[in-house]
Amino acid sequence: MKKKLIFFHLLNNFTGSPQVLRSVIETAVKAGYQIELYTSSAQGFLSGISGIKYRRNYYKRYPNRWITLFTFFSSQLLLLGVLLRHLGEKSAFYTNTILPFSAIMAGRLMGKTVITHVHENEVNPKILDRFLFWWVRHFSTKKIVVSDFLKSNPKLGNREIHLLPNVVNARISEKAAPVSWTSDTFTVLMLASLRPYKGINDFVKLSNQLPQIRFILVLSDLEEEVVKWKNDLILGSNIEIFPVQEDVIPFYQKSHLLLNLAHPEHWLETFGMTVLEGFCFGLPAIVPTKGGVAELVENDVNGYKIDYIDANLIEGKIQDLAKNPELWERLSYGAFEASKKYSLPEFERKVIEILNS
Repeated sequence: MKKKLIFFHLLNNFTGSPQVLRSVIETAVKAGYQIELYTSSAQGFLSGISGIKYRRNYYKRYPNRWITLFTFFSSQLLLLGVLLRHLGEKSAFYTNTILPFSAIMAGRLMGKTVITHVHENEVNPKILDRFLFWWVRHFSTKKIVVSDFLKSNPKLGNREIHLLPNVVNARISEKAAPVSWTSDTFTVLMLASLRPYKGINDFVKLSNQLPQIRFILVLSDLEEEVVKWKNDLILGSNIEIFPVQEDVIPFYQKSHLLLNLAHPEHWLETFGMTVLEGFCFGLPAIVPTKGGVAELVENDVNGYKIDYIDANLIEGKIQDLAKNPELWERLSYGAFEASKKYSLPEFERKVIEILNS
């Protein structure tokens, strides 16, 4: 009889955590596990996985944060009742992110192994942060973290913690190849969500300061939300802004440099999936000096660690790379070589090791 795994992920979309979960699920399917997945009905990386059974979790995000918070707790209460169907069966629960706390609680009360794949360092508001990490700390059998930075978070406690760095999806790994230096306009790329602490406004300011450089911003938000945000901006002709994209590979292939301008005082990146994806195409990166994303970058080897507040320094580095093909090619080579450290076979080996232990 196949071993059974029940996966939980709150919001299916085209961001990093569902992308990583898809790789975990596909690995488990190949290993012969029977899989069920509770997630939202929205389209995202978790859509259309063959060989698994989908179940809805009733969660939806709204522009109003208080309505979203109400929906979050309501969906968790509904899920708690639904999970009674798994009472008595031989299965393990796998929660992706710390948000599906009712699955963590129900799993342990049913005597199941509960694996929590932690992608967050903190959650807002603070009271919710303390609440969610309390469940993870006391009720998770095993915890998976994506970086050494996250592993050191004292809110996780000291019960069985496994380090599993993220990996790019198969579609990107199959097309991974260094971009070539061309005489076309030097292009700077950033992928982020529509949150001020992600540095989106700083990216726009940089584009206004460097009119000779081309800037591309790909957001993980719907078109109507992006249009509403753009209406309040002063944009030059050298910047393009796109809403959520199912396929981001073409953006990497036509760029030269990747930026992550997250504000460390408000948001510490726990890994930096877009940086790793950029590395697969030989894009050097400029990233913050703190957090898991800083673990990916080595100064003057595959990019630079510079906080967003040092805008003049970032601007100078962009100009240096745009004017010096030899410097860019050296950092591009370093970026592509760094991407090889995060291979899919090694990721799959570690996943199976954690699931079978």
